[in-house]
Amino acid sequence: MRMTKKQIEQFNRMRNSLIKIHKGYQTPDQLRRNSEKEYGLGYEETLEMVYENIQSEAKQAVKNVREIRDAS
Repeated sequence: MRMTKKQIEQFNRMRNSLIKIHKGYQTPDQLRRNSEKEYGLGYEETLEMVYENIQSEAKQAVKNVREIRDAS
């Protein structure tokens, strides 16, 4: 089964979002050590904000993407 141009664009958008989440966010241990000096916030508040940002990234990645059903 071949992907359409739109499906390829959607796939690449989702892939790029996953890479951004993987490489662009600190680990919980890093946040624990750095949250106060980098953001001026406590660890729990920083972790909550990061979680919300990751959810937003994922939401944008799958926006208007429909499930591909096997045609066989």
